[in-house]
Amino acid sequence: MKRRQLLQPLSSVTGGIIAARLLSGCQTMTEEPLFALHPQQLNQPLPEHLVIPVGEFYVQSYAQPPQLTGEQWQLEITGAVQNPLRLTLSDILQAAQEEFYLTLECIGDATGGDQIGNALWRGTSVLPFLQEARVQPEAVEWVLHGADSYETTLPIADVLRPDVRLVHQMNGQPLTPAHGYPVRILIPGRYGQKQPKWLVKMEAITRSKQGYWERQGWSNRAEIPTHAMTRQIQTQRVWNRQTTASLKPSGESGWRQGVLIAGIALDRALPIQTVMVSTDGGQTWHQARQNQPPTPHEWTLWQYRWQPQQPGHHTIMACAITQRETQPIEDPDRRDGSSGVLKIQVMLER
Repeated sequence: MKRRQLLQPLSSVTGGIIAARLLSGCQTMTEEPLFALHPQQLNQPLPEHLVIPVGEFYVQSYAQPPQLTGEQWQLEITGAVQNPLRLTLSDILQAAQEEFYLTLECIGDATGGDQIGNALWRGTSVLPFLQEARVQPEAVEWVLHGADSYETTLPIADVLRPDVRLVHQMNGQPLTPAHGYPVRILIPGRYGQKQPKWLVKMEAITRSKQGYWERQGWSNRAEIPTHAMTRQIQTQRVWNRQTTASLKPSGESGWRQGVLIAGIALDRALPIQTVMVSTDGGQTWHQARQNQPPTPHEWTLWQYRWQPQQPGHHTIMACAITQRETQPIEDPDRRDGSSGVLKIQVMLER
């Protein structure tokens, strides 16, 4: 598998996105930019999908991955239900299967951070199993338990949705231990905090409670806000720990030919209508080109061709807009996920 995997149109664009691997405090970063394009190629179509290889997909865990086998794994649906269930991996695999793209992001991801990734998942809807269990009317929340003793909670109705899935594959391969083997739950529109890996129990409760990270002060809703992230200036990758770029006037990546500004955008439930880009610190804004993913739960890819006229310093910013809201410039409350605008400093050399 290539370090970056693009699906249709394969002939149009090649490249990838910055991704991080966070496990036991270890972090690695790739060096490749988002789109491996030159300025003269900026009018080519954006890809329909961009996925992160499993080995480069960020990992954030409450504890070390538990040692589970498919044969020993079971999912218990219990608590305030009329028909408690105990499911095996065979039950999950024999249920109706579907493949879908979904972008995961960590609630602790800083403005413009790298703890975000998109993948092609395979699994089955949890709804038929919950309907079989028959949740009692007095139940108010689900407690989702991981085999690592992690737990989080969600309202009953938020999990009783057909697009909440029990997944067992990621990018065409079984989940790795770091990503939740053998089964994890994916709940579109929420940060990873609400989507436990190594899921072993779903418990319906009649009184609200808070999960592990919520007790530490993180948002109990953990809904993904409207936000765009700048990821590339010309052929240089940028993110919240690399916020400067310097471009020579001529050559293959010279700024006089035009400058590629590119990135991603995401929302919890609504399509990204527009991504706006500023090259002068927010004084003026211009609309970027973007793709149209089939679901708002997959990141939108965008790019903007900037044609600067003079050398000097410039501040690059990007914000996303949906029918519901426009991304704020500043976001001081990081405990509900960061949605502020990352500022990139670009020096156009003489």
